[in-house]
Amino acid sequence: MKNEKTVALVRFALFSITSIMDFVSYLGWISYTIVTPSLITVGLDLTFLVFASIVLIFVNFLPYKPYLKFFTIAFDYFIIGLMMFLDPTIIKANGLIYFIAMTSAIFIFQLNLLRHSKTGTIYGAILAFIYFMVVSVGLGDGYPFDLIPMIFGLGMLLAIGYVTTVSNIEMVKEANTKQMMERFLPSQLVGEFYKNKVQLEPGGENKEVTILFSDIRAFTKFSEQRSAEEVVTFLNDYLSRMTDVIFKFNGTIDKFIGDAIMTIFGAPFKRDDDALRAVKTAVAMMREIESLNQKQKCPEDKIHVGIGIHTGEAIVGNIGSERRLDYTVIGDNVNLASRIEGLTKHYNCPILISEVTYKQVVGKYSTEDGFEIREIDQVIVKGKSKPITVCEVVCL
Repeated sequence: MKNEKTVALVRFALFSITSIMDFVSYLGWISYTIVTPSLITVGLDLTFLVFASIVLIFVNFLPYKPYLKFFTIAFDYFIIGLMMFLDPTIIKANGLIYFIAMTSAIFIFQLNLLRHSKTGTIYGAILAFIYFMVVSVGLGDGYPFDLIPMIFGLGMLLAIGYVTTVSNIEMVKEANTKQMMERFLPSQLVGEFYKNKVQLEPGGENKEVTILFSDIRAFTKFSEQRSAEEVVTFLNDYLSRMTDVIFKFNGTIDKFIGDAIMTIFGAPFKRDDDALRAVKTAVAMMREIESLNQKQKCPEDKIHVGIGIHTGEAIVGNIGSERRLDYTVIGDNVNLASRIEGLTKHYNCPILISEVTYKQVVGKYSTEDGFEIREIDQVIVKGKSKPITVCEVVCL
């Protein structure tokens, strides 16, 4: 519909300009054609302008109909052909009509390319060829020796137009897909997706990943004391800040769950420092929250966040239906990471990590990274029969 509106606007603008130029020339105020426009020319211009106006109104104020493009394409060729046969300003002698016919056929075909429609392009190409042959046979002074090469030339231009349309459609789809992916992945990871030609098809694989869960504590109470507009404004600011931090360390945002954020490290592309980047991300998130709290005038407006991190195998891939896919991770280790985040309230620790994650980062960080790690406790979390060791990440 948007493309049809663009074509309608361009058509109206072109017919408006030519109508004004022909009318002013008819009055004798200017002279820009070899043959001065006649009353027939002005009448044709008015007819075309009325048609362009009707189409413009139709596409802007009435429900869009997909078949509209076939009617307007055919009518474009019809009115230009009518001008060829009736307009006295168009010189037809000395073989010029062949070149004018070819030029006008290409012009209408190019206008149609603004629709970015495969079927519209094929339909327009067929009509362009028919139009060229009808005008050439009907108005030509015999078949010149160069008519056959002109037909081949027109055919090549029409074929190039179709290839261009297909390429443009694919580029638009790719750009839209890339823009959507960049909402959840850092731009460099999106670049790797395309570089490695990763396909977003249904399916998954077992892969070791590090999962980070973050959640604002007592957010229900926080939101109850504010209007819906204030809560949405705050959340948008908070999530934007956290997203910037996560992308800085090449994390993949799995999903936003209200005020909670689920982030993956190690998918879609695994690196040796996935666990370490997850811990650094958590520390950077806490520093960003401190910066956010410093801007709050009232102590009640300050927020506290709990972050839980765990490393383990999970099923990673595109899960869903053919019409809706989510790139996500599922499995017992994902649930465990969520449980560890819940323990931050019990132990009053902003950041907790599992022993598995700790073993992957020990010896790889220093005090210059701005944090230390200490063991907190052994605890049996919900859904587990054996205790796990949890460690606190202390921001320095």
